[in-house]
Amino acid sequence: MKHILILGSEGFIGNHLIGYFRTEGYTVSGCDLFDTPRRRNYQYYKVSRLSPEWEELFSGSSFNFCINAAGSGNVPYSMSHPVQDFEANTFDTVRILDVLRRINRDCRYLHISSAAVYGNPDRLPVPEAFPTTPVSAYGWHKLMAEQVCKEYQDLFGVSISVVRPFSVYGEGLKKQLFWDICSKLEVSDTIQLLGTGFESRDFIHISDLTALIEVILLCSAFQGEVFNAASGIETTIQDIAKIFENYYGGEKSIHFSKEVRNGDPLNWRADISKIKSLGFRPSIRLEEGVKQYIQWFQQLK
Repeated sequence: MKHILILGSEGFIGNHLIGYFRTEGYTVSGCDLFDTPRRRNYQYYKVSRLSPEWEELFSGSSFNFCINAAGSGNVPYSMSHPVQDFEANTFDTVRILDVLRRINRDCRYLHISSAAVYGNPDRLPVPEAFPTTPVSAYGWHKLMAEQVCKEYQDLFGVSISVVRPFSVYGEGLKKQLFWDICSKLEVSDTIQLLGTGFESRDFIHISDLTALIEVILLCSAFQGEVFNAASGIETTIQDIAKIFENYYGGEKSIHFSKEVRNGDPLNWRADISKIKSLGFRPSIRLEEGVKQYIQWFQQLK
């Protein structure tokens, strides 16, 4: 039975990965900064922010796979606190890879990066080989972490693959666009969002992402491969607003400020031919995923 270590197990993606791989019958361990985990009945390790105990963790157990879902995922925060974002998204990656180099060379490392490394592409869809020109500190730090991965792959033989999620959403995500819309609609029938509404994203449901990550673990050679994680469908934020308005039967309306936030890309759509070649197909339609998200949000009251 394969043993998987998930770093950042208490975050949105990490917590879903814990649940998914336990359900699929893997031996699963997780680690994060919190005293106690949200889920029970699995091996959890607490690490500290200033001096994470990576050597102790990897010396005590032999892992087949390490999935790095840790770090900061807040673009505005990265623009106001670039040093802290660098530490969370780049420097910690170096620490982890160096421990793997020295202690657990047989462990395969899957790095969760971000589509933010692409910045504002001048054509769509975006393949993995597209030039990387980030427009935020977060995107730059994710790209630096990928470069560190390549260093440890090429120079030290650490087995590495990289996945670049586009716009991941789903139950449990308490930030970003869908959370913002739900929170505003809860207190007002007419709300305003940043941007023009013509900005676009490529959304992937968290359950599709977790399934894709398993496919990568099973099919990737871990020789530095990079994979887009997306649906391959471009959706404007205006279209997202219409899905919400339709859900509420036209009783609520969403408008746009036409103010573009610094660090936000304009348009995204991924080329997903590479993950399709592994046999992966997204299964959650966006309209159904948004409906599930709204219902989850309403149950939080």
